[in-house]
Amino acid sequence: MSRRVCSILLLAVTGCEYASVVGTRPLTGEDGSRDDGEEQADEADDGVDIPDAGAFECDPPPPLSCDGDSDNLLHAVGLDCIGGIPAAGGASGPAGSQASYAGSLGPYSPREGERMLIMSTGRAEHLPLEHTELSELGCDEPLYCPNTNFGVGPGVLPKPLTFQPVDADLSCVDDPSLVGSGDCSNSLYEQWSACGLDCELWDYSELRLGLTVPAKSYGLAFDLAFMSTEWPSFAGSGFNDMFVAWLESESWTGNVSFDGNGNPITVNAGFTDYRGSELAGFAMEGHAGTRWLTTSFGVQPDERLTLVLAVFDIGDGSYDSVALVDGFRWTCSGTTPTTEPVP
Repeated sequence: MSRRVCSILLLAVTGCEYASVVGTRPLTGEDGSRDDGEEQADEADDGVDIPDAGAFECDPPPPLSCDGDSDNLLHAVGLDCIGGIPAAGGASGPAGSQASYAGSLGPYSPREGERMLIMSTGRAEHLPLEHTELSELGCDEPLYCPNTNFGVGPGVLPKPLTFQPVDADLSCVDDPSLVGSGDCSNSLYEQWSACGLDCELWDYSELRLGLTVPAKSYGLAFDLAFMSTEWPSFAGSGFNDMFVAWLESESWTGNVSFDGNGNPITVNAGFTDYRGSELAGFAMEGHAGTRWLTTSFGVQPDERLTLVLAVFDIGDGSYDSVALVDGFRWTCSGTTPTTEPVP
């Protein structure tokens, strides 16, 4: 019977796979015949010891929901439930910029449980409202609603976030020794270059998480969606609201949510599939957003992670942008960071 295992030799490339033994070739005797004797650690041609398969069995704990009667922000995304994924964390940002939301918004339904997290550069409570309701609150220009300017900094990216790339040409995938020297993804620098390396951040809202990877787990994944009132009027401009998921781990320091071309999550990224009518019935009607996306990345059992989820305005605090977040779970994927549309 096969079992789920991860070869440390393959982890960085393929993650966990189903296999009956670990290794990339059969063990052979001196005459080239296959050695079907007792399993043993073997030394590959390149001098690397093939470890025992049992040490790399992958069996992540199943996710658990507990948000049915809780408005706790961690519970909303599937974290810190009793018997589930323990997490430490705290939200910061302008008052009212984050909320646990029960139910669906247009094409977006919770990915786990009954709730999802709203992170906004405006008031999270405005997102479910229709334009007629927003006009009653004083937003009388539907093309730009919702439009909240808290006028709150911090002006620059808070530590450990930085737009500085680890290298002009290489990422941490190319050279793991670059981990810790900047943004491993090199995905933020282009936007800051457009601002003359002096982008001003406004209405910054974040959820900062501390997580310990369970035994027999080699990946972490979560789901997100991004939408903005900056489309269509300011699409492609320097006023480019953004979502960043910043990871601090043994193998990665930097943004982990970006498209296939290395663009961070904005209305200019390649994932902006909803443009206009798909977002009817709530505040983003007539604007643009992504589908549900899944960000996933490799981790090592027992390591301690810091993950900062942040949404913010660039250039000024006007015109709201929103990230929805949900569905944290441990996985067997040992891959480098990827973000893809949910099937």
